[in-house]
Amino acid sequence: MAAIAAVVAVAALIVALTNSTSAAPPSATTTPTYTAAETAAAQRQLCDTYKREARTVRVDTNGNDEALARIAATNGAVMLYNAAANPALDAKHRDAARALATAYGTVSVMGSKGVATDAEWRAVLDDANAKDAAMKKVCGGG
Repeated sequence: MAAIAAVVAVAALIVALTNSTSAAPPSATTTPTYTAAETAAAQRQLCDTYKREARTVRVDTNGNDEALARIAATNGAVMLYNAAANPALDAKHRDAARALATAYGTVSVMGSKGVATDAEWRAVLDDANAKDAAMKKVCGGG
């Protein structure tokens, strides 16, 4: 019986030692840093996405198909927001992209018949155009 107890004790000790954590205090979390090349690549990816989506939104919102226009605006909002999530981006690029993504989303929502008055719709379009101009400037296009 003592032999069994000794085996169980040794097994428990082995398990405890292999599962033990370091006695060192937990390390403080640090903000990740990115190289200039990583930041430039993130900016390039964001700006490529912006240029493609802005072109699509311009084309599809200037036609007669309201549903297609709202789909383009929604897709543009999602694509920009996802591209802006890259942690290597600087705040200037990220904030401009998120602002335009939000404006595209608002265009999509307010573009449904009966949702906005003419004045509200004009304000939504003016806001989206202003956010587009800011994004174009951030991406070196104006």
